[in-house]
Amino acid sequence: MRSAYFYVSTLSSLILFSTVTQANPNHGQDVNPASHAPAGVMAEHTHKAGEIMIGYRFMQQNYDQLYQGSEKITHQQLTQAGYSMAPTSMTMKMHMLDFMYALNDKVTLMLMPQYMSMDMDMTMLDSGSMQHDMGDMNHMDDMHDMHTSHQHGTSGWTDTQVSALVNLYQNQHHQVITNLGISLPTGSVDEKNSSGQFTHYGMQLGSGTYDFVPSVTYTGHLNALSWGAQLGANIKLEDENDSGFSFGDKYHVTGWLAYQVLQPLSISARLSYQTQEDIKGHYNGPHGHSAPSDIQANYGGQFSDLGLGFNYAQQTGPLKGVRLGLEWQTRVAQDYNGYQLGLDDGLNASLTYAF
Repeated sequence: MRSAYFYVSTLSSLILFSTVTQANPNHGQDVNPASHAPAGVMAEHTHKAGEIMIGYRFMQQNYDQLYQGSEKITHQQLTQAGYSMAPTSMTMKMHMLDFMYALNDKVTLMLMPQYMSMDMDMTMLDSGSMQHDMGDMNHMDDMHDMHTSHQHGTSGWTDTQVSALVNLYQNQHHQVITNLGISLPTGSVDEKNSSGQFTHYGMQLGSGTYDFVPSVTYTGHLNALSWGAQLGANIKLEDENDSGFSFGDKYHVTGWLAYQVLQPLSISARLSYQTQEDIKGHYNGPHGHSAPSDIQANYGGQFSDLGLGFNYAQQTGPLKGVRLGLEWQTRVAQDYNGYQLGLDDGLNASLTYAF
């Protein structure tokens, strides 16, 4: 088991060191809309000493197509793989509160409680479908409406992130910051279905483990043009949670380019890549095995997404300091582990006020 004490000690030492270090007199948040990353990027900016930011973030992701690896598959193919239930669609919504306080010009503390809801549509597969013509795939997909279908979901508070964002370097046009964070296991991992069994692994509300969530972010700007990149991870610090398993480690890299089209408005384009390991361990109580989402090997993979969005920053009047960001995101390449319901598109939104 990885030691959480090492990461917590490192985080505490760096905060203490940075607090007593002389602040950077050139540090300060730009008031132009491109001074923040697109709405789908978090932990990418710091604040001036004593500044407070409160914010609300929203994320929605829509899943609606079955994949094996990088290829779309039909219900017939899933039946041949031995499954009797198939997910047909899923919607995940996340509501995040974002509180930031700058100890000084070098260190900004962040607290992010989160609330999640997930709804999944399932259909029972027809075992007799294996007798149909293998070439008649379109007909087989149409037949799923005749199968027994149902919807189920979970909702509640999920894990809470606490972080220190440290300003490593800054001049007039460039900034490098690091985020050292811990995700606290405040979300439930013992959600049950109507029969009293554990629900699908991916529909649990939290990870159930303490997680180390570091990142390094570079941003730059010149006149109306701004850009940035972030490298980050979510590393499990425990081998299993109270329900007997742990989600796989995640690693991501993303880069973006933004252009200020009006004084308060910028538009952006972003590419991201993520890799995630499958689930380790196994539920320590009764659970099903009829759907792909019941099997640990059907989690994780490698994914690439495209995001298009805008930032609006109010620069004058009583609403000065209010910033709104919206970003639409879609998956452009994927290689899923095993059989999975793939991401179609999603929405990221951010509304913040700094004072």
